[in-house]
Amino acid sequence: MINFLSKWIPIKRCHRIPGLLALCLAMLPVFAKASLVVRISEAANENVRFDLSADGVEPVCTGRNGQVFNPALGMRKLSDTSYVQQLNSEAPDGEEYLKAARMGGGIYIYLPFFFPARECKGVVFEIAAQHILWGDKWYSGSTRFPSEEARGKAIFFTNELTPVVQGSSYFDAGIPAPTLARLQTSFGKVSAFYQNVLKVNPQKDIGVVTAVVRNKGNYSGFGGDSVNIIRMSYDNPTPAQLLTLDEIMPSTFAHELAHKLQRDEVYKLPLARYIVEGQADFLKIIVLRNSGLISENAAKQRVLKAAGDCAKFSDTRTVHEKIEQKAVDFREPYDCGMVYYFVSYYSSGLQSWDFMDALGKAMLAENIYGGQEDNLCLLFESTCVNERLKGVIGDKAHYTPQIQWLEGVLTNHPLPLLNRRN
Repeated sequence: MINFLSKWIPIKRCHRIPGLLALCLAMLPVFAKASLVVRISEAANENVRFDLSADGVEPVCTGRNGQVFNPALGMRKLSDTSYVQQLNSEAPDGEEYLKAARMGGGIYIYLPFFFPARECKGVVFEIAAQHILWGDKWYSGSTRFPSEEARGKAIFFTNELTPVVQGSSYFDAGIPAPTLARLQTSFGKVSAFYQNVLKVNPQKDIGVVTAVVRNKGNYSGFGGDSVNIIRMSYDNPTPAQLLTLDEIMPSTFAHELAHKLQRDEVYKLPLARYIVEGQADFLKIIVLRNSGLISENAAKQRVLKAAGDCAKFSDTRTVHEKIEQKAVDFREPYDCGMVYYFVSYYSSGLQSWDFMDALGKAMLAENIYGGQEDNLCLLFESTCVNERLKGVIGDKAHYTPQIQWLEGVLTNHPLPLLNRRN
């Protein structure tokens, strides 16, 4: 998630139902004692259909007024066993993922929103479509899995006859061929750098969907989610923007893959949003630069832009005070978090690989990660003694000098350079 259209999810890798949905489901009474099969398929007029069956057991699992699903979803009931959900890529406030959205020629669904009432025991999802992406595996016709496997996960399916597929990745057929070729090459370089240089495989068991979204929203922008499927989409691009997807999406891809290196425990820390998004944006720049997708100057300009954007949010309050007041702008953790980690790197005195090794351990929520934790402060520790880092998350009077210092450092020093090592 790297821009204004995507939303950060503090529970995105903790497998539990978002609060709103859990609350609504908790209010539903007990009706069913049998297992329930929820069959999901594409329907006419940009809808998804949900058909319920309980292997002949009556009554079928139902809730208040016959409603099986969370009423807040706005599903339309066709019968006691059939519902439809309108596709809509504009998730309303309070939702942390897209619920059911058109993505290119297919449909992306965040399954936890569609868990039936918790009293429905042994729920099984059945997906019916020509091509189904579940994790990093493709299925044809249909596939089934228990609801326990669907917690915190999404599904993608399409009825296109010949979808554009490369391994476990789906690409929108509307992406112009030359742009698509460059995009696939860039994705390959990003993935190769993670695996061959950083020696990790963040795509293990992960599918990827890259799509163009046309909807009624009066905006244009890109974003993504990082669960068992990495979704990257661009809403309402102009023709010129469509031709630049190969310049935009690799950055999103590098960022989302970085999230796969973060252990769930990191998401539970007090300043988790700054940590996870800051780490991912820092690593994004390192990957793009070292894989040859952007130049040294372009990479530095991105860091400086983040520093400038972070300055726009700076005022008389510290980051801690803004969090307490719930006054954090959506973009702050990305821009300010990136700046924080670059200040940490340049103020540490560590060589590139030593810093990256420490960062890798911190992303796994290891409290001992570099031998000078109180100076590196990679987990925003309250015991931090690094005045520059304390200034980055301080008020404007303390933040401004650190940005000026960073600007000077970037002028005279290279970005971390990571050569392949055994």
